[in-house]
This record gives sequence, structure tokens and C-alpha cells, in this order.
Amino acid sequence: MECMKCGNEMTKANFFTFGGMSLETKTNSIFETPERSSVEVYVCNKCGYVELKATDFKKF
Repeated sequence: MECMKCGNEMTKANFFTFGGMSLETKTNSIFETPERSSVEVYVCNKCGYVELKATDFKKF
């Protein structure tokens, strides 16, 4: 993946949080099950720019 800020090649990285990191769709009711996607993290080793990408983006 190319860095949007400087054009350098970005490196895939791990992002650690308690319980993992994911995205989910907003629901209208507590009875609905939200769609979920994990998140990939990329970092530029030239300028430090960080980009997040949903792995299952078509669910949104």
C-alpha cells in the first residue's frame, strides 16, 4: 500500500488493544446483530502516517 502523504511504501503492522480492534455496523435495536469487520493497520516508515483498512468492507 502506498502512503497517501509521501508516496512511500507502507508496512503492515499490528495494533494492540484490549479485546482486539474491529468495526461494526450501527443497529436500530438491541435485537439486531451488527455486521463486523476486523481492521488492518499500515504504517509509513518514512513519515509515520498510519492508515486503517476494514478487511470486510463490503459489509458496510
